[in-house]
Amino acid sequence: MAKLDGIIRFRKWALDEQRRELAVLLDDRAQIVETLEKLDIEIQAQKTMAHSDLGSMTLGAYIEGARKKRAWILDAIRKKDQDIEEKQDVVADAFKELKTFEIADGRQKDRLQKELDRQEQNELDDLGRRAFESAPSL
Repeated sequence: MAKLDGIIRFRKWALDEQRRELAVLLDDRAQIVETLEKLDIEIQAQKTMAHSDLGSMTLGAYIEGARKKRAWILDAIRKKDQDIEEKQDVVADAFKELKTFEIADGRQKDRLQKELDRQEQNELDDLGRRAFESAPSL
């Protein structure tokens, strides 16, 4: 029984570690999305400045650079999504393994408790039988 308790503790620790890594990936993705949103806001600001003489001359180059940056950011989001999906699979597998050991431990404890209950009942039956046999008959 103690053997499974140690394995369960280890599996819980491993699951927690995988969940922490998943949380980091999700935070990274959120930061990338935030960068994309800031870029979109910046592009809109540049478009409003296009009416000035200098703005109209540089807007085309800026927009081209912004498109490349946006494509890079979207690619980074796709890669991060793949990493997240893979990590979610790892977390799901770790959770299944943990549950398998917890169920086995629960069944082992149930079997042990049933055996103890059976032994206790046998002892009580034995005591009752002895008391009945040693009682004076009427």
